[in-house]
Amino acid sequence: MRAGNKTLISVGMAAILLTAAGCNGDGDSGYGGYGGAGNDSATSDEGQDEAAATLRVAKDTSVGDVVTDADGYTLYMFTQDSTEPPTSNCEADCAKQWPPALTEGEPSAEGVASELIGSMEREDGGGTQLTLAGWPLYRYAGDVSPGDVNGQGMASSWYAMTPEGQKAEGNGAIGGTDDGGSPGTQGTQGTDEGGGSGGY
Repeated sequence: MRAGNKTLISVGMAAILLTAAGCNGDGDSGYGGYGGAGNDSATSDEGQDEAAATLRVAKDTSVGDVVTDADGYTLYMFTQDSTEPPTSNCEADCAKQWPPALTEGEPSAEGVASELIGSMEREDGGGTQLTLAGWPLYRYAGDVSPGDVNGQGMASSWYAMTPEGQKAEGNGAIGGTDDGGSPGTQGTQGTDEGGGSGGY
């Protein structure tokens, strides 16, 4: 009986330890919804869809007028995507750094021509992604406040979008990465040949 009791106690302790370990899973990844590095205001998938379903315009950012989601966060295009038909080439780890702007219903806009707005089904099963002038739209995990354009020019592939459906010109805010992975400046942000954005 004593040996059996010890076995039961051991099994019970193992179950408790496994349950406790499970609580420390992916919850701290920082990429839930639109969340990312330095952003503690990550939303649920439902909240993300609601935020992305309305496009707005942020005026007078460091790269001019840019399109944002309903919460004021800058939306970006990826030059390695295609527009005819709209196709996203940002999946897996890329989509964690650059969360797709999703919608569950008909998207609307304030300050953006309705004929430029569309949507596409992601091939990775990630939902319905908003498009602007055919370009799939994304948030950047490194934008921690509305109006940030920290992803502008990143890896020479990511650009904020103007209300006319074009890529914004100029450099984003200071704080990107340069060739060596150190904090970048206006002139070097986005080259990222050896930097810390993982090539995205």
